[in-house]
Amino acid sequence: MVATTQIIPSCEPAPASSRAVLLCLGPSAQGRLQIQRVLRRKPRSDEVEVAVTAASVNPIDVRRAQGYGRRLLSLLGAGKFPMVLGNDLAGVVTAVGSGVSAFRLGDRVYGTKPPSTDGTHASHVLVKAAHLLPAPPEGDLQALAALPYSFVTMWLAVRGSGLTPQNARGKSVLVLGAAGGLGTLALQMLSTWGATVAAIARPQDFPACREAGARVVIDSTGKPFASLPRTFDATLNFASWELDRLLLGCLHDGAFGHATTVHPLLGNFDELGWVRGALKTMSDKRSHRAPCRSACKTTTGQSSSPKRLRWPSWENWSSSGASFSRLARECP
Repeated sequence: MVATTQIIPSCEPAPASSRAVLLCLGPSAQGRLQIQRVLRRKPRSDEVEVAVTAASVNPIDVRRAQGYGRRLLSLLGAGKFPMVLGNDLAGVVTAVGSGVSAFRLGDRVYGTKPPSTDGTHASHVLVKAAHLLPAPPEGDLQALAALPYSFVTMWLAVRGSGLTPQNARGKSVLVLGAAGGLGTLALQMLSTWGATVAAIARPQDFPACREAGARVVIDSTGKPFASLPRTFDATLNFASWELDRLLLGCLHDGAFGHATTVHPLLGNFDELGWVRGALKTMSDKRSHRAPCRSACKTTTGQSSSPKRLRWPSWENWSSSGASFSRLARECP
């Protein structure tokens, strides 16, 4: 679920040199939020200042407000409270850096900002020009603000599983969590690429899954993996870490691969510290590869594991902005 918030200017006049930010005070303050005014700065040569019309609130924002991922995100300078949350934005360009030629004042844009302590929940945001795209002339900026971070997360998972626009046609893909935001985007993109997509979802969500592009729908409320054949070229998990190994068991010999966005990497470091967290993460990966190797055997008895077994979320954290401009070229 992704919510978008329209930024409503205050009725009180504000200095042109300042901007409003929504500060998250952190877990010690029970995630309380506070509006403050801070000074604006001029964009650097590769930056654009955007007056924010709308910004999204993703589930990850709620979890970060509770301290999730704080230890690892501190390596990116994105773990210290108080902070401004938010990764998505849509709005109007109000200033451009000296090296920016793609945008001009007054352009409508949307995009994503990599994790930091200075996110998009603000009246004005500085973003690298490479992390923005022109908004369609008639596009609803509030709707566009819900797209970038979720799309990048989904796209990295799909690409991490080995699927591309060039090789997806005719391939069979199984999606767990197909009715959620990431799953719906995956169904739409993969069906457009020509893949045959099977969606695992609740019965009430079957119509939405079919409308998004699923050829087959599977009831998630029973035991969906009990009767599924091991014939899929790729599997995607947007729902449950506990079911990840069962998804792996649905891949055929030599399949493209598998990707999950719900792995416990960040939580491992939060709960166990650097050393134990690293050991637990390596153990988790090994425990997933082992049943995959034993399940994927050729008729000669040799191992034929999927080509890829990816946990793409950390890559998403570290390179979401660059990925957004890149996917625009691959998914016109």
